[in-house]
Amino acid sequence: MSIYIPGRGNMAASLSGMTRRNFLISTAAIGAASVAAPAVVRAQSGVTLRFLNTETSVASQTALKNACDEYESKFGVKIIIDSSPISGTMEKAMAAINAGQSYDIVTSGFIAVVLELVDAGVLIPLTDMVKKYDWGKGAAWEYEGENWYYPFDYNLVVNYYRKDLYAQKGLKIPESWDEFVENCQALTVLDGGNVDVGGCVIPLASDSSTNWASFGNMFAEGTQLFDGDWNVVLDQNENADRAARFLDFYAELYKTMPPGMNAVGYAQLMSLFATGKAAHTLYSGRLVETLEATNPELADQYGIFASPGSTGQKALSYAFDGFLVFKTKQSEEAVKFLQWFVDEHYVDWLLSAWMNNHPSRMDIYEDERWKSHPMIKKHWETMMQMKSFIDGDGVTITSVDTSGPSIDVRPCNVFNANILPEMLQQKVLGNRSSADCVAAAAQRIRSII
Repeated sequence: MSIYIPGRGNMAASLSGMTRRNFLISTAAIGAASVAAPAVVRAQSGVTLRFLNTETSVASQTALKNACDEYESKFGVKIIIDSSPISGTMEKAMAAINAGQSYDIVTSGFIAVVLELVDAGVLIPLTDMVKKYDWGKGAAWEYEGENWYYPFDYNLVVNYYRKDLYAQKGLKIPESWDEFVENCQALTVLDGGNVDVGGCVIPLASDSSTNWASFGNMFAEGTQLFDGDWNVVLDQNENADRAARFLDFYAELYKTMPPGMNAVGYAQLMSLFATGKAAHTLYSGRLVETLEATNPELADQYGIFASPGSTGQKALSYAFDGFLVFKTKQSEEAVKFLQWFVDEHYVDWLLSAWMNNHPSRMDIYEDERWKSHPMIKKHWETMMQMKSFIDGDGVTITSVDTSGPSIDVRPCNVFNANILPEMLQQKVLGNRSSADCVAAAAQRIRSII
């Protein structure tokens, strides 16, 4: 099975050869019992914890190391940090389990990974820690009545646009599909009949970037994959019509996109916008950090908006990042450290990626240490707009892998199988009718669940 992780670069993490039974057998060898999240008490001196960190920027690694060094100096507990790109995280974590040397704490960013680990019995719940705070929509989801990760950010997929180009053309933020298409057409630049500057980039490759980024407009229309009993309804009644109209809309946008869209992923979504080759793109807050680092002038000329539906509805797709605690002989000590970390260093951690780590914990927005960061202050309007998306009622927050009546592995399987990206490909590359594309996607969903 291949797991795809949204919100990052090349995110395919192969889990081949690791069945749930293998997982359970390996975990049993560790000899750990389930541990409820305790209150923070004095740590046990002489303990060594292993932390697999997937936030590999220099700033994030430094923030984590500083926290771990302080914890060791205060409590005598050593934390060994192993930083690794997220694309290989689960392979690395599973190899450690099989070797009887499980990591104690891991950062993770994809719901399917968390569910696999829960079902395999290798995580402990963090419900008591999570329930201490208020969270934005969709951030602190439950599975089997528990919270299995401690969130630290959203990866909300917002639409970025060029304010300067909008002003030049007299455009306004689109409130409907038609207006969005018109804006993209107005900002497309042709060279010899070919698109030189795209009106927008919305990926369609068979990968996690498309699953993560490309379906906000479809969700804004109210399109459902499943009903309340987990029946597939994508091709039924109003859902079939909504999904087909979304494909028609996407086909019009596709005409304004730069060439090579079948290979566009995370990096290109940022670079095409940052280099002036696209007037709109989709991404999380990391794009703002990229603009500041690579094109500071453009960092003063962007704006964001939620994905519109056909008649003014709005939605955003999303992913998340958070901390997991594995079931080991040292789970209690790991939870003590994590509780101390979120009490003492959570803000420092968020600020190590000041816009990408868009807070999911609502009290952070009132924290003076966080608010006083110079880049947070500079991009305050953007941050408050993103906050309005997660704490108001006007925008639907959802995603391919959270579709359905509850958190479940079934929509994760839809995500992993790239069914919806390939529905886009059939429409714009295969020239199939929208109705046929929707029907084929629905049948594929039925076949895998």
